[in-house]
Amino acid sequence: MDLLLKGGWVVTAERVEQADVAIKGEKIAAVGADLTAEGAEVRDVTGKYIMPGAIDAHVHYQMPIGELMTADDWFTGTRLAACGGVTTVIDYAEPASPAESLTAALNKRLDEAREQACVDYGLHQVVLPGQEEDEAELRAVVDKGVTSFKVFTTYAQRLSLAAIGRLLKIARRLGALVTVHCEDHEIVTAKREALIAAGRTDPAYHALSRPATAEIKAIQDVIALAGEAGAPVYIVHVSTGGGAEAIAAARSKGQRVYGETCPHYLLLTGDKYAGPDSRLFLVCPPLRSAADNESLWRHLAAGALQVVATDHCSYSREQKDTGTAFYNTPSGVPGTETLLSLLYSYGVRNGWLTLPQLVKVLSTNPAHLFGLYPRKGSLRPGSDADLVIFDPRRQVILTAANLHSAAGYTVFEGFHLQGYLEATYLRGRLIYDQGRFLGQAGQGRFIPGRV
Repeated sequence: MDLLLKGGWVVTAERVEQADVAIKGEKIAAVGADLTAEGAEVRDVTGKYIMPGAIDAHVHYQMPIGELMTADDWFTGTRLAACGGVTTVIDYAEPASPAESLTAALNKRLDEAREQACVDYGLHQVVLPGQEEDEAELRAVVDKGVTSFKVFTTYAQRLSLAAIGRLLKIARRLGALVTVHCEDHEIVTAKREALIAAGRTDPAYHALSRPATAEIKAIQDVIALAGEAGAPVYIVHVSTGGGAEAIAAARSKGQRVYGETCPHYLLLTGDKYAGPDSRLFLVCPPLRSAADNESLWRHLAAGALQVVATDHCSYSREQKDTGTAFYNTPSGVPGTETLLSLLYSYGVRNGWLTLPQLVKVLSTNPAHLFGLYPRKGSLRPGSDADLVIFDPRRQVILTAANLHSAAGYTVFEGFHLQGYLEATYLRGRLIYDQGRFLGQAGQGRFIPGRV
């Protein structure tokens, strides 16, 4: 054995138990009581939690939008992931246009990440209009280990409902999972144009421009399409209680519908758009109401939502300030580094989630859904030794000064945390320890998903 973690509480998706964890090379060798390992490094973690490394299944690092590039590239994004207990991220491969093949876009993205990534990574494949018909290309992507497709119901890259229906049928044959950004394009367009015509273009009107009804209708439409296709479907960044209720209703009828939400939809409200830093909070879908916060927590606790990810899409204050209105301000917020600590403090400590549920929504469920389990999302012998040591007694006040995003701010500034990350191990290697990043660019590996 190379490393023995002694005296901690091992937390998996099934249970919490006092046990030791032995690591040999890059793999977990054993989990059990009173383990011994002659010659191994021993770390005393008494009173602390040992959990699988988190998987942030929705990030955007080094993503171009028009003339801008997101503040966090593959290096800074995966470095802050390591500093937050996230050992695997899943980003996106998006063609520059429908003329660029899916495999070309995928290979380019893999090349970008290879020398920069500090943690392991997977990719979702964005499918643009017309590309949903090319089954050979879709199959080639799956064969390369990308088992999920991403489509939009709004924006310039949106697919029609008929096109999404075609993709769902092909994905079913390939064993892949279609993930969907759900906002009804007609509703969003009409609301935006009416506000612009009325001269109401300040960020304070952002939430009105993308109302809850737009998300709920699109989710309902996509669920109906998936039902007709007999295919599973995954709804990204659910922001409304009504959207979560639509997912819960479909699941109660046996449909394979999965839902993801984000910490900012659980913890923040649209009141932020009335403040002096309103642009910093501009994200799509927008922040909603306190009632939506509570509904999302309830559905997460009940299992109707299976994943919490961050949609990390960071822009600096200077980049945000290039916008003159809600419709041209860069949309997105940083979040990967604070994912685990926020979900523990405001999910577990506030009674919404148990510790095993925390591991499910942050690690085991995304590993299952995106073909990474049991290599990732597990503490079973033979799994990658991706794990975190979490100190439930440590108290922290979140501040951008103590975080690592190139954005230079956090939307959770001033949040009080009870419990915080102590250490992160990636495949048995210590890459973060008590405030110090110990990893390096290029140590992260592409982890192909399996169908």
